[in-house]
Amino acid sequence: MSVRDTSNAAGARTTLCVLEHWDDVVVAREGLPTTLVCTDTTVRDAVTINWMVKSLGATEWKLVLSANERNEFSGGASKASMQLADPNFQDTGVFSLFFIPKMEDSGLYSCLIKQQERKLKEKLIPLAILKVTVHPTPTIPQYSTLRMSASVNPDFAITKITWASPDGISIKSEKTPNTGTEAKLPQVQTSDSGVYVCSVHPWGNNSGTLFTFNVNVTVDAEKVVSFRNITYGDSISTATQARTSLTLICPGVQGDYVLLYWRPPDTKRKNIRKLLFQYDRWRGSTLMTEQSKRLQLAGPPYNAEAGSFSFLLAPEISDGGLYICEVFRNDNAVSQWTQLSVLKVKTKSSSSKLELGCEYSELSQVQSVHWKYQDTNRQLQMSSKSPGRITTTVPLPITSDTAGNYTCILKLRNGQTVRATHAVTLPPEENVSVTTPSMLPSLSALLLLVPLVAAAVGVLLWRQKHISDRGIEQSLSAHSGEVENIYENPEDIRQAPLQGSVYMDLKPRGEDDVYKELERGSNRAVLTVAKVQVIVETLPKRPEKRNAMKSQRARRNDGCNYQPRSLEKHTDSILGWASALWSLSYYSSPLLLCYLYRKGYICSSKLVPVSQYVGTVLVCLLGVACLRGLGRWKNSEYLQFISILEETKKSHTPANKKKLRCYDFDFLHWPSDFSWTEVSSPKLSKAGVSLLKPEPRLRGAADSVLNSVRTLPCHIISFLIVHTFGRRMLYPGSVGLLQKAMRPMLQQGQAKLIEEFDGQRNKLVACDGNEIDTMFVDRRRDGGRKGQTLVICCEGNAGFYEVGCMNTPMEGGYSVLGWNHPGFGGSTGAPFPQNEANAMDVVIQFATHQLGFQLIDIVIYAWSIGGFTASWAVMSYPEVQSIVLDASFDDLLPLALKVMPNSWRPLVQHTVRQYMNLNNAEQLLKYQGPVLLIRRTRDEIITTTGPEDVMSNRGNNLLLKLLQFRYPKIMTDDGIRVVRQWLGASNHIEEASVYSGNEVDDDWCVSVLQSYQADRDVSFPWSVGEDMTLEGRRQLALFLARKYMRNFETTHCTPLPAAEFHSPWRL
Repeated sequence: MSVRDTSNAAGARTTLCVLEHWDDVVVAREGLPTTLVCTDTTVRDAVTINWMVKSLGATEWKLVLSANERNEFSGGASKASMQLADPNFQDTGVFSLFFIPKMEDSGLYSCLIKQQERKLKEKLIPLAILKVTVHPTPTIPQYSTLRMSASVNPDFAITKITWASPDGISIKSEKTPNTGTEAKLPQVQTSDSGVYVCSVHPWGNNSGTLFTFNVNVTVDAEKVVSFRNITYGDSISTATQARTSLTLICPGVQGDYVLLYWRPPDTKRKNIRKLLFQYDRWRGSTLMTEQSKRLQLAGPPYNAEAGSFSFLLAPEISDGGLYICEVFRNDNAVSQWTQLSVLKVKTKSSSSKLELGCEYSELSQVQSVHWKYQDTNRQLQMSSKSPGRITTTVPLPITSDTAGNYTCILKLRNGQTVRATHAVTLPPEENVSVTTPSMLPSLSALLLLVPLVAAAVGVLLWRQKHISDRGIEQSLSAHSGEVENIYENPEDIRQAPLQGSVYMDLKPRGEDDVYKELERGSNRAVLTVAKVQVIVETLPKRPEKRNAMKSQRARRNDGCNYQPRSLEKHTDSILGWASALWSLSYYSSPLLLCYLYRKGYICSSKLVPVSQYVGTVLVCLLGVACLRGLGRWKNSEYLQFISILEETKKSHTPANKKKLRCYDFDFLHWPSDFSWTEVSSPKLSKAGVSLLKPEPRLRGAADSVLNSVRTLPCHIISFLIVHTFGRRMLYPGSVGLLQKAMRPMLQQGQAKLIEEFDGQRNKLVACDGNEIDTMFVDRRRDGGRKGQTLVICCEGNAGFYEVGCMNTPMEGGYSVLGWNHPGFGGSTGAPFPQNEANAMDVVIQFATHQLGFQLIDIVIYAWSIGGFTASWAVMSYPEVQSIVLDASFDDLLPLALKVMPNSWRPLVQHTVRQYMNLNNAEQLLKYQGPVLLIRRTRDEIITTTGPEDVMSNRGNNLLLKLLQFRYPKIMTDDGIRVVRQWLGASNHIEEASVYSGNEVDDDWCVSVLQSYQADRDVSFPWSVGEDMTLEGRRQLALFLARKYMRNFETTHCTPLPAAEFHSPWRL
């Protein structure tokens, strides 16, 4: 692949400057007679005519021919065909030059008329030569691809070249680096014969004139093309559920048209295949059959109009079989075979049993099929009456022991597993009876403490009398649909009987009530029985849905009021204040201890009475908790909630789970929905998933022991820093006080996800035992193409899925799975790198095994510090479709050094590398798939100097490391320099200036990369650019930088709009 020389480009710009003063631009076709017109009818008597030429890049004129009334002679630049058009030029005044040009004859021609050494007239004629080629030659067989290309020398003399058919209809054409402007007509027939017109649009004063040239095309009716050069790719064996979108992969070459054939499943006639789909990107024509209604061309990263083909199929059970995708480029074909099995569950009910049938197709590639119940201890009886169908039965009526998820698992010979789950639910009950659970023995023991603390409790209750005067009204709403508020018209609801599901809601009564702010967010009442604490919270109301919700309640009339006892109301207030004071004391304990030490309180004489006071307070609080438990134990509505919770823990059936989802309570008591132990072949152990560790320094044995002893204090200090303020500085979202302050906003965001987007909250148990709080929004049922792709979101250091980056892909129409870091929201644990990776692993396992997504359908999207778990995910699961990193960085260490004193530098380095080694770039380099980096140009967080210095953004380093690893021959010193220049641009105008200043040709860059990929098809790093000029490397470096990174002109914490969320670039 050639690259334009810098000197030629400079010469071209100089010529363009001169071109503005030329009279006309003349375009002549190579090999056809051409006349350069030069006339002057006013000239009389003896004259001399001199024709001269200045070739492209030359500085001197050369004589072509000279003639006068006596003789004519040729100069050094003359060609054999060059002569004057009229030998009697003295009489006619016609001094035109006739010749048959070649491509090298282009240049600036001068017609100089002189009389007795006096110049009468001089005319400058710029001449451009057009070369037209037609393939195949000499004859064009039927069904071959007609290729007509046109190029002009010099190319700066024209603006464009267009093609038209014999009917005068414009033909699609593309400009290519080697062949010029090319137009193609695939699968030509005799009806395509005729005269095609190539129109050249010149530059300059003659731009309004078209130079048209006819090209005769004749298709040989007696000859038909034979495609003997067919390349076959590796066959693909896959399976999917019925009506689940699947991508049928076509060969990864840029083609002219594509044909998709299908062979029915399990057929014995191997030579039968049917044409399902045909698309011609040059003619813009599509041919579909009756069987291809569930087929469509795939969108990004594929682009059918540019020649990148693949198909989306939502198959039925009968659509399994062999799919053959053939992509044609010129007269060469590349074929890709995909063998597809489709899995579908059908049910058949009789008076005594429910029959679950699992049907599957393309049996030749199926290794095994079996049914599995959610309770693995129960063995199912299976039978198969015919090939391609396996059944199991469920006795009727359905009981709590037989209800649940029944999964049909199909395993292919290549190891791929596909699951189809059918939920068997209990029949609806007309009357819901609530059985009051028996008193726990421990509760009786705890109640013995009540008389001992009655006096203390009485004093505390008296001090809370102003709360009693104002009070709060707690309403308990029971309904059988979605969660809703009951603020409007509560009097209508008081009369309704209790049924369905329950949630708590608090509403102030007084104008000056200190709890008035709770109406705008989610409110809570703490419910305690013995040692079990359950927080029942309402989801926040949305003003825009107020009237609709009110009318629904009016129609159903299913609400009722919850009236707490005075004892429960006051004791709950006391415990709430105690919890807040304990949190403040915990986080201020270092300062408090220093103060007490300076005042002399930390001594035995002072500590003894203090411990007595503390013990008394703890006993009083224990008594308060017991009293609150007693008040709630006497409340039938609360006992109904407890019974549902306990029943769900015993039997985690879909019916019980549905009832429990109507409550929003303390996530600590939420039953587990998925655990890493449920994976059939778990790759994890309790030690956790693997992480990239910093390389140890090589030392001698004696030196290593001595160094360990010498650095022991540093290890201790690092440990203390990380486990005290260091981790909380890095992940402020794990601080309990911050979570309490954000609780109303988080509850409002969670309510929006559940109410408006039908979000599903799930608890996942990671391999380290941490419980991960997740939210899944399923868009697959909407039928959109994006909904078939799952975007897993990784939040920032103070981000929660309730109000974080999850909203961006969700607004874009994708299926989304959000999760909270360990220690954030409902997730347990602490956000250390190992725990983070363990959590990310179980999230991906949940997406693939429980939600039914394939890894190729998963996109990882991360914001800020979430880039660590995102880069770990694509490193550990390289089959993931792509990764998008927004406002992320390459390494934590430079950012940690920015905020810590310079004298602490060695300690900070040791602490980060040993305990918080967030090595995003190192992990990202292990991934071979598409990557998109989004840089905030005014980012104030991940810059090492300030938001005004865009070059200090650590996202720049992430891009440079990625490009240097993937394209080392392009990212030499010169390539790095030009990319840094582009990164220094703070807006789109400066970016475009750098890009255009280096004359980057996007089409040429794509063709170079595609050519390298087609010839080698190797993994990164690539050696492309090894034998390329500096200009070519600069062009490719800038092209790749712009493809891998997008700029967003805003600050770090601004939410990314859905319009800015794009799929990463694919070659």
